[in-house]
Amino acid sequence: MNYVNYQLDVSDVTAHLITVTLSFKPTQAVHELSLPAWIPGSYMIRDFARNIVSINAYDDVGSLQLTQLDKQRWQLSCNNHIVYVRYKVYANDLSVRAAYIDDEVAVLNPACLCLCVSELQTLVHHVDVIKPQADVAASWRLATGLSRASDTPFVGFGRYYADNYQILIDSPLLLGVFTLCEFSINDINHYLVVTGSNLTDLTRFTDDLTKICQQQLNVFGALPDDLDSYWFLLWVTEDGYGGLEHLNSTLLLCSRFDLPTPGVELVDENYQNLLALCSHEYFHTWWVKRLKPACFMQYQLANEQYTSQLWLYEGFTSYFDDLALVHSGLITAESYIKTVEKLISRVTRNPSDQVQSLVDSSFTAWTKFYKQDENAVNAVVSYYAKGALLALCLEAALRQRGLSLQHVVRQLWQRFIATGTPDNALSVVLNELGLSELASQSEQWLHEAKPLPLADTLANLGLKVTLRPMQHGDDFGGEILKKSYGPANLPFIGALTKTVNGQLTISQVYHGGAAHQAGLMVGDQLIALDNRKITNNNFNQLLQRYEINSETILHLFRKDRLLQCSLQLCQSNAQVAIVNISDQTLCDNWLTMDME
Repeated sequence: MNYVNYQLDVSDVTAHLITVTLSFKPTQAVHELSLPAWIPGSYMIRDFARNIVSINAYDDVGSLQLTQLDKQRWQLSCNNHIVYVRYKVYANDLSVRAAYIDDEVAVLNPACLCLCVSELQTLVHHVDVIKPQADVAASWRLATGLSRASDTPFVGFGRYYADNYQILIDSPLLLGVFTLCEFSINDINHYLVVTGSNLTDLTRFTDDLTKICQQQLNVFGALPDDLDSYWFLLWVTEDGYGGLEHLNSTLLLCSRFDLPTPGVELVDENYQNLLALCSHEYFHTWWVKRLKPACFMQYQLANEQYTSQLWLYEGFTSYFDDLALVHSGLITAESYIKTVEKLISRVTRNPSDQVQSLVDSSFTAWTKFYKQDENAVNAVVSYYAKGALLALCLEAALRQRGLSLQHVVRQLWQRFIATGTPDNALSVVLNELGLSELASQSEQWLHEAKPLPLADTLANLGLKVTLRPMQHGDDFGGEILKKSYGPANLPFIGALTKTVNGQLTISQVYHGGAAHQAGLMVGDQLIALDNRKITNNNFNQLLQRYEINSETILHLFRKDRLLQCSLQLCQSNAQVAIVNISDQTLCDNWLTMDME
């Protein structure tokens, strides 16, 4: 037995339990078994082993000693016989990072299910997937990017395999009732798997996805040499959103209302977000799954693995994902400009833009970005959003010099594919292109906790960027539309609110804003403004009645204490973006054609 074998059995749908049977031929008296603490692409310790509810080991002779060493490792004493390790895993994580089962679908990430056997990681790993016996699973099929054994039917249950453990845990499996669509990119089969029965237009979705994939291929010039198929595994729920990249697939989560509506040609905001998500994860086929930080060339999955380059891999991907939609003609330039407006506002409206650098945001992702609390708006910069703005600034600077960011991305791909990128990879390539001044400037943008020079830089793309005061928590830019029932400029309290137990409650306080100056804290329950009762529905209407810089008396509960404070209803700082086209030719050149 020169391989490692796993049998996956969705043994109890109601209890969300998966029974895993691991078998292998030992090569030494003691082997160590371990489960990853995190999954590549999602930089937070998740302690998958905590979901193992029972485990035992045996061979043909009898039970074997299995000693737990820590939260995710076991020591197994072996005889010279094939070993069997049987364990049950609780699978009720409704996300793309772990495992979930119910009577409609089973989502299986081997990273959280398949124990690694020390010294045997480089062997071929087989996965035998047992079809659930429950009546609800009678019509279930199986989709995965793993290779099939010759007697396993296409999208059927049976044996699948990976060349080694690293490939195994990079290959999610989707079980359930689904629709399968197929298209080809450069003679490589691509599959779109959509779970459930949905009132949608999958022909249109497939056609749009084909255009997006072709556009991302154009960025790099060719598909990766080792890609022989690609799978979009789309898990449709009543309310969900997310995606995680894998070697030859992506596992996606969306709401059924994100899917295109039959007979409606318009790409609405929900469908655009879904297309952008697919675009984002497909770009990762090159950009993370193959080209990656040098330190990720060998993943260490027992503990955090730090890099300062997430701005490059997630930020640049976040720039190219929406750009592919407009380049492929799926959305208009006007729609894309609105997307840029929201992207800018996501960064500029938070005080954290002047507190944390992109390099620091990347390095501390494990404990800050992935574990955000109510103070995140003041302390944590998104390496996704601000990284995309950095890419946008570089695009503008490069096009002024007759180049494009696509050219730089392709240079990075070719230059570092074998070794992975060092922390100064961008500077290396820019210097090699004779752009030493831009290389120096980009280093400042990366290491300094300062706003990017968007207004000056983006003029090179034909854009005029101005910032105006934020008016409410859902304000992400654009021109202010004057309402017949209120003023165009509203006072802003400098805090976000949410309803908790029927009471409007402070959820985030912006440093330096009116709420901060008045002494308001997260958790404060707002009772009355100038002795008028505050509700979730009337708060903004009350604010509309006041002039900018007027002073009011606010009553609130802080825990069980009734307090009052003086609140000055001032205008917020210029925080959200208005983006207009100032030079149509420059803008058209950017959005309608690529530059090599």
